[in-house]
Amino acid sequence: MRLTAIELENFKGIGSRQRIALKPVTLLFGPNSAGKSTVLQALHYLREVLERRNINPDVTIAGGLTDLGGFQAVVHNHDLGRPVWIKLEIDLGDEPGPAELPLNGGGSLAAAIFEELQLRYLLGESERHKDYAIVQQAALGVEVCWSEQERSPYVSRINIELNGQAIAGIVSQAGEGRAQLTDFNFGHPLLLAVAEPDDDHISKTWSPLEDALRLLSREVAGDIKRATDEGHALFSPLASELRVGVMTKSGALPDLDREMELAVRDPDTKKFEYEERTPRVLGLRALLDEMILGPARLVRNCLVKSTYIGPLREVPSRSYRPQISPDDARWANGLAAWDLLNADRVGRLVTEVNSWLADEKRLNTGYQVERVEYREVPVPSRLSQLFERGVDDDDLPELEELYRGLQSRTEIALRDSDRGIIVSPSDIGVGISQLIPVVVAALRQQEGILAIEQPELHVHPAIQVGLGDLFIRAAGIEQGGLRIEKTLLIETHSEHLMLRLLRRIRETTDSELPPGSDPLLPENLSVIYVESDEQGVQFRALRVDKEGEFIDRWPKGFFEERAEELF
Repeated sequence: MRLTAIELENFKGIGSRQRIALKPVTLLFGPNSAGKSTVLQALHYLREVLERRNINPDVTIAGGLTDLGGFQAVVHNHDLGRPVWIKLEIDLGDEPGPAELPLNGGGSLAAAIFEELQLRYLLGESERHKDYAIVQQAALGVEVCWSEQERSPYVSRINIELNGQAIAGIVSQAGEGRAQLTDFNFGHPLLLAVAEPDDDHISKTWSPLEDALRLLSREVAGDIKRATDEGHALFSPLASELRVGVMTKSGALPDLDREMELAVRDPDTKKFEYEERTPRVLGLRALLDEMILGPARLVRNCLVKSTYIGPLREVPSRSYRPQISPDDARWANGLAAWDLLNADRVGRLVTEVNSWLADEKRLNTGYQVERVEYREVPVPSRLSQLFERGVDDDDLPELEELYRGLQSRTEIALRDSDRGIIVSPSDIGVGISQLIPVVVAALRQQEGILAIEQPELHVHPAIQVGLGDLFIRAAGIEQGGLRIEKTLLIETHSEHLMLRLLRRIRETTDSELPPGSDPLLPENLSVIYVESDEQGVQFRALRVDKEGEFIDRWPKGFFEERAEELF
């Protein structure tokens, strides 16, 4: 599962709606203060909305220096009359199996309920329908508006897409009990019936869901006025303008950790005489929950798995003690990386990190990570007393027993390969300490988004090019779903990093990759130039061909400083 695009409108410096296509490795270039961080901040904001229902965040789960300042600070030009729009698209095509499905993580609707529906394969394994209804892509759009009456922001709309087509949405005014499920796309391919070879009387354009909702509207016809007055539900006779009340605490966002509560009931179909093709609708509420909240949960889970490393990573002090409990916010300042290395009792991660730090064909830093164990002698104590008076042979059994009882602790240190000595992170140049969190985050077994600001900070150009190979390896693109895959968002100014990626594309095309290097194809790399003009922040994708050359020109002579200085 990969994040493949983000769409933004009225967020920070972005005014008109823009869609930014993302690849396994995406580089964000541009002048200082041009708006490169806007994409990362939008991800932080949407994560707050979906994970914590925090519509007005300042400090975020991501930690570090990220302070969004609330809705009034993120809305474009601080204009509270504008709606903020954030939409994420995720690719499910590389999923090795139905691990993420059914989308709500619960049971399956694959038995007797809506069995003609193509969506059925999305909800559970079905050999009969496997050629018809494989969901490759899901998207969630969230609109946030400002309520003058409540003096706070609220989610005014969520839109759901499957396989690139809208399927339904929830709209709401501010306040409780105002949300309505609407905008059904009954013509969506996943909502149409599957025509089997032996039942040609079933039309491929028939939507069992629409028939079910028509049936429902007939059953509740006597309750239309009351339901409408209460703001819970409104049905048209043809169900084409269906609006169903959704229970939310506020706005259009339901609780993603519970089944969606709808102001409808599953009707008793025995009361009606209907055509043979009309499906049973006893699972209508569960189906609507799958279709609407399923994709929303997937997007939320994608954000929950994200890792953010800020532009300033903290150097562990001499008194640093690793934190045992995992804390995503500590990745922003880099300390979570040192925590994770300390917790690696098996040594798999430490070994892999060292293979990149020390290998002369990779980063070649001259250092390796090492876990150093200490036993501490309390003073005063029986052990210290023995040494103070002087020990003899008769004390050896007691010394051994006291030694085994000493408390131990471990520290992550660095071994200087040239001198063969152990040094503290604070004893070496700041560049290595800035680099290690990037290496650990890239190599750890964690899927999802890896967002890094300025990975090249304080790092020598020779190491910067090696980061290109590290990021290719982290993306896992050469082996598809057989490895842990990340979507990398790299905000950078490093020409060296970019040149290594372009070189690997060229070598992949020419079948000249050095031993141990991973291949990179043009479709797996996105280079985006970010600039700001009178209309706001603009994102311009710069295409790369299979020879590792740019098809599009760099705007405003970016990177021309090198040519000016040389020639």
